Amino acid sequence: MSLLRICTRRLPGVNLYQHKPVVQPTLWHRTFVTKPKPKPVSPLSTNTEKPAPAPMDRPRRDEEIVSRYITFVNAEGEAQRRVPLKRVLDSIDRNQYFLIEVDPNANPPVCRLFDKKLMFAKQKQQKKNKTAKPGATEKEIQFAWNVSDHDMQHKLGKARQLLEKGNKVKIEIVTKKGQIRPTQPEQQEVIQRVANHLDGFKAKKPAFSGGMCAILYSQS
Repeated sequence: MSLLRICTRRLPGVNLYQHKPVVQPTLWHRTFVTKPKPKPVSPLSTNTEKPAPAPMDRPRRDEEIVSRYITFVNAEGEAQRRVPLKRVLDSIDRNQYFLIEVDPNANPPVCRLFDKKLMFAKQKQQKKNKTAKPGATEKEIQFAWNVSDHDMQHKLGKARQLLEKGNKVKIEIVTKKGQIRPTQPEQQEVIQRVANHLDGFKAKKPAFSGGMCAILYSQS
């Protein structure tokens, strides 16, 4: 064999082009050099998962609860600490009850059993109370016995608007200072004019006191 072939012969483990040795993996590397194992998780850990975002309008319930273990409060108010969530969900009547997370910051979280019918009835009543109209207030409108037709129409127009909004309106017809008290037929004529303007609304019997007459109107 010529000297040139000996010099250019590729030796095992040597790369002549990179001018540095190439380390071949050995049995020791393949056997003992391994990736680090993940840290084991304790089976008793209660919060091993990242909590799901809570609903905006209510607390978590049933499968929305993420903790493995909970403090379970039954419908009678009796509490059991560190109970598996799955066991509770499997044991309750899901058609009748909700399991609701009432204290998510406790360890483990506190979850209570709620009757669905009672919950829905309470929510319905709360919604009804919010939409209910406020109590009717009583307004007063006053004018004299000798009021003109134009002024009466203007004042009773306001009275009608108040009545349509659910308010009560007391119409007071008075005798002003220096005015002669009208006769009974004249008073009845003015009262009838008021009744014609406020036709369709409920009126109590006119109450007279001296030279004044008061009539309370409300929605029929």
